[in-house]
Amino acid sequence: MKNMNAKTKKWLAVTGCLALCAVLVVLIGQQFITPKPVDTPPSPQSSEVSNVTVDTRVPDSTEKEKESTVAPPDTTQPTNIDNGAVSSGTEQTIQSDATKPEYTEEQLKDPTQKPDGEKVTEPPKPVDHDKVEKPKDTPKNDNQPQGGETKDGKIYVPGFGWIDDNGGGGQGTTVDGDGDINKQVGNMGE
Repeated sequence: MKNMNAKTKKWLAVTGCLALCAVLVVLIGQQFITPKPVDTPPSPQSSEVSNVTVDTRVPDSTEKEKESTVAPPDTTQPTNIDNGAVSSGTEQTIQSDATKPEYTEEQLKDPTQKPDGEKVTEPPKPVDHDKVEKPKDTPKNDNQPQGGETKDGKIYVPGFGWIDDNGGGGQGTTVDGDGDINKQVGNMGE
């Protein structure tokens, strides 16, 4: 190490640090890899038929066992899961283009039904503004206090219940100012 100059020592240190960083990146990256399952059961859409054998030499119970058969799934019907999506190539689509239904002019102008044939319910008829009935006051429930009711130094506020009645209102002070928001107003030490 005595015959190495400062430049060689610097490059050796940089190379060592880069190698250490590369090792750390690989180790951290391996933490995010999910392990593949060792034994995967066959998928429900599998066309393979599995044979089940039962060892009848060792009886599991004292009752007479019944013989049962399991029918394989019907694979003669083709399953169509094609929804028009394209996932290959440079142009991909999520869903095929939907076709717009075409309606006749008579279907579009018939006010008694929608274009698809569904009957339309009658909308409420407009009422003159002056003839609208005002809703009646809600009936007062005797066992529940009403808003603003006072008892034992407390006031009932709907949604909050009985709270201390401290007279309400707020306190305000008028201060002089020329409109400068950055100017200190009043004595902050009090």
